[in-house]
Amino acid sequence: MSELSLKPGLSLGGYPQRPESTPGEFETAIRRAFERLLKPGRRVARPRAVVRRVRAIEQGLGAYSDAELDAAIEELRARLHRHGLRKALVIQAFAMVCETAARILGKRHYDVQVYGGWLMMHGMLAEMQTGEGKTLTSTLPACTAALAGIPVHVITANDYLAARDCELMAPLYRRLGLDGSAVVSQMPRDSCQQAYQADIVHTTNKQVAFDYLRDRIEMGEDTGDLRFQYRQIRGRLANGSDSLLLRGLCFAIVDEADSVLIDEANTPLIITRKIDNEDSPETYSDALYLASLLRADRDYRADSRRRSVELTLAGEDCLEDQIQNLPKLWNNPRKRTALVCQALAALLFYHRNRDYLVEDGKVEVIDQSTGRRMPDRAWEQGLQQMIEAKEGCLISERREPQARISYQRFFSRYLRLGGTSGTIGEVGDELHRVYGLEVRKVAPNQPSKRRFFGCRLYRDKAEQKAALLERVTQLHNVGRPILIGTTSVEESERVSAWLREAGLEHRVLNAAQDRQEAEIVAAAGQKDAITVATNMAGRGTDIELGPVVEDLGGLHVIAASVNPSRRLDRQLYGRCARQGDTGSAEAILSLDDEALLNSYRAATLNLCRRLAADGKPLPGLVAGALLRRAQRRHEKQQCAIRKALTRQDRRLRRILAFAGRFE
Repeated sequence: MSELSLKPGLSLGGYPQRPESTPGEFETAIRRAFERLLKPGRRVARPRAVVRRVRAIEQGLGAYSDAELDAAIEELRARLHRHGLRKALVIQAFAMVCETAARILGKRHYDVQVYGGWLMMHGMLAEMQTGEGKTLTSTLPACTAALAGIPVHVITANDYLAARDCELMAPLYRRLGLDGSAVVSQMPRDSCQQAYQADIVHTTNKQVAFDYLRDRIEMGEDTGDLRFQYRQIRGRLANGSDSLLLRGLCFAIVDEADSVLIDEANTPLIITRKIDNEDSPETYSDALYLASLLRADRDYRADSRRRSVELTLAGEDCLEDQIQNLPKLWNNPRKRTALVCQALAALLFYHRNRDYLVEDGKVEVIDQSTGRRMPDRAWEQGLQQMIEAKEGCLISERREPQARISYQRFFSRYLRLGGTSGTIGEVGDELHRVYGLEVRKVAPNQPSKRRFFGCRLYRDKAEQKAALLERVTQLHNVGRPILIGTTSVEESERVSAWLREAGLEHRVLNAAQDRQEAEIVAAAGQKDAITVATNMAGRGTDIELGPVVEDLGGLHVIAASVNPSRRLDRQLYGRCARQGDTGSAEAILSLDDEALLNSYRAATLNLCRRLAADGKPLPGLVAGALLRRAQRRHEKQQCAIRKALTRQDRRLRRILAFAGRFE
């Protein structure tokens, strides 16, 4: 493979991605490079064989001077450009990255990290336990592909992790003669465009997918390759740069793969443009007033799982009686019903500090899977404006879709996709079905010392509060750091109030404090520290233990809310006892938890309350069965939603293809 064919800047307007039609020259070159590495039907080498070969070469590199290592890097780069990702060259590249990382970062890749990187290089997902150094592992495939001239996207769940990982690995990239950059939200377009020219780009799934959609809008509906290339060359000659942001979809390494590919997949990605509101602020206020007059079961039926509302005949009659003094638009039965149902949904299903924050007079959506705010995201079909009216905020302009795509469709367009996470085993079948990705488990570098003290499920919040405060006080008295995990801003604030009442100093990490995340996480492992966090602290964060904490027993994690899936439980508990450290975890929960209330009938929960003695939790077997069943129900529901989104995406794809449009 020639160097020219691998340089996107010389590809004359190319935009490599997995083609839906005949692939171009650059796409074919990259696909052939990966095919040399793994031909169809060839089995991936065993861990010991891979590690043995890498270590043998690495040992020889250890005797090189810095100048000799530089010369070896340039020679390897030329051979990768010339021959592509052949197995022998990839092994040499892995050894080169290991030796360079040891010199520059002071960190040498463990054997399990070498094998994890090997799996990702082969387009697989490596399940590595939390704390096994997945960020450092990702440098092996990322740097190898970048040395071969292939643009690499390292994709993670949020801006904080993307910026952090880029900063941490930048010295390694520079030593290898590579450019690294981070593309995060709120960056100016020119800065984004420049950052995407780097060899290795750290970014988030949301950022790169929306930038891809922006490129598709820029491309227009003319799909002819020659005309597209002509337009790009003409723009380059006129402006000195491309009008597009990305260099194509070549190779993506997805960190926290289950969060990115599964948890986030329920949300369709839509680029909108602002349009004038058809309805006035008074209309939204009237809708909320009318909704407050209706009674559940009599006037409407609400489905909390789908977050939908349907009026009954009695409800329609009630509205008919209440609109006599309202503007004429309320005489339209269809319009009237739509507005009131939207108002009921805003009142019943969307709650402040759980689904959204109100800050500086604006409503900001909260990501339910991470607990982070999403300032550039808004609900569709007037729901955003209805919630703004509910909270007394200034009503924003409505938005009209310009382009849309699902995560399933977007990530399937990468020429090569690999990744890692500590909790992907449970969703391995779905990842293979949707993305064609195979999951391989990687053994930990050191046996885990984590101790799990089980789950205690109490009758109500009052008993949970007493048990939680007793446990926190007990651990705090011996100086152990404590991390209390919750599922929402609202729940984290409630636990924080309990701790304040007990006089326990602590810090809170949720969407309202996400700007101080790095500082709070850095202090969470120090002696006497108490931290209350949403799922923000459950992804990609490494809580380092302070002096003497290891001797005290390490970090102790307490789950204070029912997580919607076992994967999130594992992520939370994985904050402690990392890389051979000591640590422990437990769950202190209540039958009043919203996740249980939504999963079971009142009669079932009342029976469980009778089974629990005064001040004592439910028997362990009963509590475990309740939690597992509730989580399985939620997981099945979310899986069904993802399947429905995939079917909808396929229908839209056929319609748009028939109309001759890109998206």
